[in-house]
Amino acid sequence: MKKITMFNVEKFLNLMDGKKGAFNDIGWIEPIYIAMIRAYLDDNRLEISTNNSYIKQMIGNDFQKYKTYTPIENVKTRMGLEKISTHLSSIILQNFQNLSPVDKKDLEHYLQYLFLELMNNVADHSHSSVGGYVMAQYYPINKKVQFVVTDRGIAFLENMKLNFLDVRNEEEAIYKALEKGVTSTKQKMYGQEKNAGYGLYAMFEILKMTGGHFVIISNDTLVRYANEEFETKKLENEWKGVVVAFEFFEANINYNMDDFKRNYLWGSLAVEEDEDYF
Repeated sequence: MKKITMFNVEKFLNLMDGKKGAFNDIGWIEPIYIAMIRAYLDDNRLEISTNNSYIKQMIGNDFQKYKTYTPIENVKTRMGLEKISTHLSSIILQNFQNLSPVDKKDLEHYLQYLFLELMNNVADHSHSSVGGYVMAQYYPINKKVQFVVTDRGIAFLENMKLNFLDVRNEEEAIYKALEKGVTSTKQKMYGQEKNAGYGLYAMFEILKMTGGHFVIISNDTLVRYANEEFETKKLENEWKGVVVAFEFFEANINYNMDDFKRNYLWGSLAVEEDEDYF
C-alpha cells in the first residue's frame, strides 16, 4: 500500500492521470496530496474514482467533529479568508488538550497568521480558474500540524517576472519568493506594497525557529526544506500551478506572535502598524 507524505509526494504525481482506480492502493495520505487531488479533479472536471473510503472521506467538504483534519476549503478571493483561517485553526486547536492557555493562544495566533498569509497569496497571485484549496491536520503522536494550500494557476515564475526580470526559471522564482520583502503584487497601501512580501518569508522564519519543514512546488520544480537543509528537484511529472505545504511541532513554539512580528518581520516598525501591512 502506498504511503504519501510531504517527503515523497513527487513520486505520486503520475497517479493524477484520470485513470479509474488510480488511488485505490493508497494506505496513508497526508493533506498535501489530498488537497492536490481535489484541485486536480476540479480543474479537470473529474469525479474521484476510487474504492478507498479513507480518501473519499478526507476529500469531502463536510465538517466532522473530533476529527484531526479539517475539511478542504476553496479559496478564490480575499473575501471571507479571515473566517476560513479562524475555522481551520479552531478545528486544529481542539486537539491540543495539554497546552497552557497562554501557549494555546500563541499557537492560535501562529496558525491563523500563516493560514491567512498563504491563502492571501493564492487569492492575489494564482490566476487559477478553480481557485485554491486549503487543508490542515494535527498529528497527535508527533504533536505536529501540517497545512497545505494548492492551486492550478500560473505559478511562481510568471508572477515574479512582473517585478524581477532577472528571474529565469521556477527554481529561482521560488527562492526569490522566500526572501524578505519580495512580492509580485502591484497593489499599494500608504506607499507600501499591500501584503508586502512577508507570506513565504514569514513561513520560512517560523519553520526555522520551530524545526519545521516545508515543500513548495511550482510547475516543474520542487523545493523542500527539512533538517535545516534545502533540496531542489525537477519533476518528472509536472504539477500545473503551486503547492505550498508546511509542518511544525507544538513543543517548539517559544515566541508569542507580537514578538515574532517585531523581531523577524518588521524590525523598527511598531506592532500597532499591523493593519498597514497584513
